[in-house]
Amino acid sequence: MRGIFVSGFFAYAALSCVIPIIPSYALSLGATQLMSAVAAGIFALSPAVAMTPFGILSEVYGRRSFILAGILTGAFASLLYLLSFNALLLILARLIHGFGAAMYIPAVNALVADRSSEDRRGETIGWLQTTLMLGFFAGPVAGGYTAEIYGAKGVFLLSLAFSITSLLFALSHVEKNTRGHLEYNFKFPTSMLPFYSLMFVGTAVTAALALFALPFYASEIKITESQTGVIVSSLFLFSALSRVPAGVLSDRFGRKAGVIVGMVFGSLGLVMAATTNPIQLFIASSICGAGMGIVNTAVFAAASDCENRGFAIGLANTALNAGIFAGSAIAGYMATFLEFEKMMIYLAVISILFTPLALLNSTQHLSLKKE
Repeated sequence: MRGIFVSGFFAYAALSCVIPIIPSYALSLGATQLMSAVAAGIFALSPAVAMTPFGILSEVYGRRSFILAGILTGAFASLLYLLSFNALLLILARLIHGFGAAMYIPAVNALVADRSSEDRRGETIGWLQTTLMLGFFAGPVAGGYTAEIYGAKGVFLLSLAFSITSLLFALSHVEKNTRGHLEYNFKFPTSMLPFYSLMFVGTAVTAALALFALPFYASEIKITESQTGVIVSSLFLFSALSRVPAGVLSDRFGRKAGVIVGMVFGSLGLVMAATTNPIQLFIASSICGAGMGIVNTAVFAAASDCENRGFAIGLANTALNAGIFAGSAIAGYMATFLEFEKMMIYLAVISILFTPLALLNSTQHLSLKKE
């Protein structure tokens, strides 16, 4: 499965390398403050809507066609970035890139789950998630430095190059006879609802920090574009590094244990992020990333345990991407009346308060040990 993992790395790098420049580039094209926040997070809106149906369709028609179509759609979006001459066109390009992700992500997760053994499925999903998040780590670092040397157009060309590389690996490593069956039982995974709600909240507060707050407030808290890229990337790096241990944790102690630990880490990181010190921001971002990685791996592992895993994984990705969009949009609104440090405290409080409420509702569905 190494070739599939490499394809995923470059697909995620293509999606994330533009993160450090999108808010400021949108402003340069005439966007308002709120529009710049929408531009930063709207790539997650189309996956929030489309990932579940695409997850179902990958069950019916097989994984390969959706993996390839998703990468090609992302490549088209990269071309559209280059042609954007106003903020609305930039937002459209970001929306289309998210639509490509909606096709790609459920299919590649389900394909890896199809190939993994039941007793190590959490660990295997952890390895996939690690590879994907390493792409999200490498993307902003490469994008931040490319922006300083070649400008925004150079970053968009970099995104296109990453997409093409992803496509080449997918073409050579995803066989044509991937799983598909025309008779499909649409059974909603009710027991997953508490997990989906936690994934939504945990992702929303993390996205508010990484996708909007850090790039938007960069000049105010006196950090450069390259420093912003490094700090944002630290979140994705530690999210990646946490995922294999998180998968082993969820295999051994149950999916619920992983979610609890991850939410605690994420809340702690947000509290620490209430600062303008770049070193402390790096540490805080890293802790938030570890929390996000632990939560998401546990939820994806739980979804892969379901009978109709393409559907369940699609729903998990819907919750995740809805959280990304909501977090960016809410942070854009909060920025109109809050300073950076106060915003971080508000986000931490939301995360802390929500966790026990969601877990209280989950006790009737999710035991500590995986069944």
